[in-house]
Amino acid sequence: MCQLRVRVLLADNREELLDEVTHIACDADKVTISRLFEADRELFGFEIKEIDCMHSRVLVTPRAAG
Repeated sequence: MCQLRVRVLLADNREELLDEVTHIACDADKVTISRLFEADRELFGFEIKEIDCMHSRVLVTPRAAG
C-alpha cells in the first residue's frame, strides 16, 4: 500500500501537512482524504491542484471562485 503526504493550503494561507494518507477522492464540491487510524476528512470547496508522483505528495487548495 502506498502512503501519501498531502499538503493542504487553507483559504487564510495557513497550511496543514497530512501524513499516512491512503486514499483521496475528489467530487464536484469536496475532496475526501482517508488516513490510517483516522476518520475521513472532507474538505468542502477544495480541489486537487498538483500531484507529485515522484515524491508521493499531493497539493490540495481552495477551489477558485467562479
